[in-house]
Amino acid sequence: MRLQGVTGRAVIGCLLAAGVALVVLALAGNARAGVAVAIGLALGSVNGALAERAVNAGMSLRMSSLPRLALLSAAAIGAGLLIGLDYAWLVIVGVAAAQGVLVAVAARSLLRR
Repeated sequence: MRLQGVTGRAVIGCLLAAGVALVVLALAGNARAGVAVAIGLALGSVNGALAERAVNAGMSLRMSSLPRLALLSAAAIGAGLLIGLDYAWLVIVGVAAAQGVLVAVAARSLLRR
């Protein structure tokens, strides 16, 4: 799968944010928190790419949304449990931040038109 346009920029933005979160939180003395946020950002970045792929395959966005979000939520919860219950909520924060990045990139793209 080749990422281009808004989706590609969102994935790149999320991965850059994941790297920054990992480094900043590790330097602050909490590497596990950095890993948790980074994993959440990486998982969340996949959402836009999967949605775009479903639309390009001719699937209804409505029909593909619930299974896609359930899969990503389960992956985030699983990753959080692997890292530890104290840090699981940071994975969810990372996923939410990734959606914020996707919205920001899409809004910027619309404003440039």
